[in-house]
Amino acid sequence: MSDHPGRRDQLAQFGAYLEQRGHSPRTAQAYRHAVVHFLRWWQTQEPPRRALLRPESVQTFLDEHVPECTCPAPVVRSPRTLRAALNQWLAMSGQPRSTRPPTPMAEAIADSVRDFDRYLNDVCALAAETRRSRCRYVAQFLDRVFGTGPVQADCLTASVLMDAVSAWATEVRPCVAIVMVGALRSYLRFLRWEGQLSEDLAVALPAPAHWRLTNVPTALSAAELDRFLAVFDCATAIGQRDYAMARCLADLGLRCNEVAALTLEAIDWRAGVVTLSHTKNHRCDQLPLPSATGEALVAYLHQGRPVCSTRAVFVHHRAPVGAAVAKTTVRGAVRRAFQRAGLPWSGTHVLRHTAARRMLQGGCSLKDIADVLRHRSLDTTAIYAKVDLPHLAQVALPWPEVRP
Repeated sequence: MSDHPGRRDQLAQFGAYLEQRGHSPRTAQAYRHAVVHFLRWWQTQEPPRRALLRPESVQTFLDEHVPECTCPAPVVRSPRTLRAALNQWLAMSGQPRSTRPPTPMAEAIADSVRDFDRYLNDVCALAAETRRSRCRYVAQFLDRVFGTGPVQADCLTASVLMDAVSAWATEVRPCVAIVMVGALRSYLRFLRWEGQLSEDLAVALPAPAHWRLTNVPTALSAAELDRFLAVFDCATAIGQRDYAMARCLADLGLRCNEVAALTLEAIDWRAGVVTLSHTKNHRCDQLPLPSATGEALVAYLHQGRPVCSTRAVFVHHRAPVGAAVAKTTVRGAVRRAFQRAGLPWSGTHVLRHTAARRMLQGGCSLKDIADVLRHRSLDTTAIYAKVDLPHLAQVALPWPEVRP
């Protein structure tokens, strides 16, 4: 296959394309072997399939050939590597990527979930990730109740709803059950808003056991925070990027998607203000830029960030070089830093809690903390009052002496 002159030219073009995107030589070689594997199979197919290389051909190759592949070495059989390589091949030729087919869903359920998602977006103005979570749980509920049949709102009685919630309570963790019940309540409100329900069945849903303000949010101590920030290798460009992202999380209390969406225009260096437009509540918020965070950003922008046309602050340093990072990149950087520091955490939210704790111990009021964290209700921020143990110890009453 690779000896064919036309194919040799295409593979050479593919290699140059991968090099331009910043792939390592090892990855480029694996992708080249994957493409050769696919092209060999593709040429053996009937003329209708050979007419034009499309994403559907890639999926057929992964579904039909790879599970029973007996091609001689060297050959790539990993579905993940094959899909990644062939997606680069398709992108080089200007075609859309091949994606995994979604989990089959009954047409009636898919229609109802689609309308529900539109309601969450247009009426409730929820973020895309929240909508996806609620739609996923609602689809599971509808599949359990209706299967492949039509979705009939009048069949949703209080007993049916309570049976579903009871089953969830035994199958998942309490915190997940709370989210699932919240999604189902939202769906019932949608049905009533659509006129498919005459009564508010959301009130019939039992609430999973949950006592507010019982758990203390996990936060790093000052020593642990210093230990965490010290593991970033700021002598490298990627280390400077990851350190600046970590400072945004720990100093400003940003969410990981907000860090990934930060743009160059969002930072007003003269005023020392950061403007956030991609927030969870769809508002445009402004936060003061601490000097330590600003210094980390300046060091990365001047010394580490590659030259590119992307307006995002944080970009990839490997393929695709210059593209804006995703929130998974922020999470991965923080997770690896926790591992290097020997700290028992992996998520980014502990840094948001740490920012709140530092502000509280610095004398900020709960209202100030709520404004920085962009909480809609002070009740959400009240949990941090339990974190300031030194101040709580000062107001604690002495233990009464036991007298005979």
